[in-house]
Amino acid sequence: MTTITVYPVAGRVTPDPAMGDTLPAEGRTVPRDIYWIRRLNDGDVTDKKPAKAKAKADTSGSAEQ
Repeated sequence: MTTITVYPVAGRVTPDPAMGDTLPAEGRTVPRDIYWIRRLNDGDVTDKKPAKAKAKADTSGSAEQ
């Protein structure tokens, strides 16, 4: 069976019926079946690996001008 790796979209909790839990933030390889294709089409998950969080900009206002 063909598989795909899916990642949850921010703010979404997606059940994984085969594992009996929810899709972890680091993603999971799942069968490419109608359930996961529907989750992709609905925007609940993505097949793109999420980018690492960028460092926050210094907003303390202490920079010299």
